Amino acid sequence: MTEHLHHDSSLAFEQAERRLFAACGVEVEGRRVCLADPPVAVRVIEAGHGPPLVLVHGSGMSASTWAPLMPYLERYRLIAFDLPGFGLSGAFNYTGRPLRSHAVAQLTSLLDALELERVPIVGTSLGGMWALCLAVEAPNHVAAVGSLGIPAVALPGMHGDPAFTALSTPIVRQIVARIGSPSVAMTRRTMAGGAIGPRASEKAPEGFFDVVHEGLRQPGFRTAMLTHMQLALRFGRPRPENFLSDTELRRLAVPVLMIWGDEDPYGGPEIGRRACGVMPNARLEVIPGRHAPFLDDPERCGALIDDLARGAN
Repeated sequence: MTEHLHHDSSLAFEQAERRLFAACGVEVEGRRVCLADPPVAVRVIEAGHGPPLVLVHGSGMSASTWAPLMPYLERYRLIAFDLPGFGLSGAFNYTGRPLRSHAVAQLTSLLDALELERVPIVGTSLGGMWALCLAVEAPNHVAAVGSLGIPAVALPGMHGDPAFTALSTPIVRQIVARIGSPSVAMTRRTMAGGAIGPRASEKAPEGFFDVVHEGLRQPGFRTAMLTHMQLALRFGRPRPENFLSDTELRRLAVPVLMIWGDEDPYGGPEIGRRACGVMPNARLEVIPGRHAPFLDDPERCGALIDDLARGAN
């Protein structure tokens, strides 16, 4: 019975993805890749040909949520993957080591498995943190970093919201873990009223919220979400051990682009402005929007990322 339910949830997720990619006019190919560290199989999707560019999704999302941006980066071989425990990747529990160590291990293992040596990496939210952490710890792997929205808990000044507080409060977290997945409509309303805002919600292509909703229903989602949130936050506040220090930021020699919504609910552009002032080769672009600039203005984000990647090659 459990295997049957897992099959049904995966099938519904894949169907939602197909609708989303069709709405965006993007053709993708998917495959599974085995990581060395952690030893888990992850699902990778690729679109286009040309220089490789890696896309890393945010907390609770999946590789296919990058679909709205992909048409504006047609000259690249776009490589996006479901982080362990999310989307169609294998189940994964994030306890056992620091969040930053997970970031470096996962991206290093992915690049090794794909036989990629040095590539631009673009992440949104948690994905932005992943990219920055890899650039700090293994700069030989990273040609440039693009970070869309505040990069999760990587920089001082970020703050959570009621949902993050619930997910990072021990007793409440156990209650939340038992709550069923919301409807697609509720998922859309929740995101429109919070993280991404109404403008991005209206612009999101057909199928986007179906993909997010079906992602919440995948068998590994709750464990991955709750355990990585426990490492990221405590009582809704970022854990200081995740912050990148000024010393680390000063060592970041690779080009860094931060694209920030002017109303990001998790922290304003002044946080990015300060970080860019510390890094030797960084720039900040502020656009109207909240935490998902690639939904607010995918064309503008695509042009900025293209400029970043061209300069890195």
